[in-house]
Amino acid sequence: MQAVLVDLDETLYAPGDALIQTVDRRITAFIAWRVGLPWDRADLMRRDLWIEFGTTARGLNRLFDIDPREVYRFAVDAVDPSLHLVLDQTVGEALRRISAPRYVFTNASRGYAERVLETLGIASCFDGIFSIESCFYNPKPTPICYRRILSTLGLDGERVAFLDDNPNNFAPALALGMTCVQVGERGGAPEGVSRVARFQDVPDVLSSLGF
Repeated sequence: MQAVLVDLDETLYAPGDALIQTVDRRITAFIAWRVGLPWDRADLMRRDLWIEFGTTARGLNRLFDIDPREVYRFAVDAVDPSLHLVLDQTVGEALRRISAPRYVFTNASRGYAERVLETLGIASCFDGIFSIESCFYNPKPTPICYRRILSTLGLDGERVAFLDDNPNNFAPALALGMTCVQVGERGGAPEGVSRVARFQDVPDVLSSLGF
């Protein structure tokens, strides 16, 4: 194994954390303001677009020609992760047990990702960040963003592990031959994906898979 791609939100910290709830509320507020919908309909649109397009920002771009950067500036970059997360040394310990180079692979912006990693005290555990900007706002599970990352790393999928909490994000990684591990309890992951309840268990699972 020559690289490990690690999702950010709700993979490196507990699902349902106040941070992601805050981001979701800001996205809903953006839709209500920009599209002109009442809150309940705006919130429903946020979730529906996220499911259909991978990110709500991409859906808003497709349906309303709204620049994704406008969505990220309002809803993501304005959030301070330090108000919602705390340092967790056990996550850093788990990351350091993974001997291959580690990279964040997130649908969030680079600035947001950097702030989350700093808050969690694990920024030094990563060799780089593949953010939404890295893939020209094509989010997971769009296949092109997985291929672009492999091209940037100069690696075949068989030499890469991919860790994520969202079962919808694994199909393109599996198709490219990546070793996939789902972190968390959400159901619906495709066949061939290993599972762990929490990130701290990832190193043992990767080891059991021959890495």
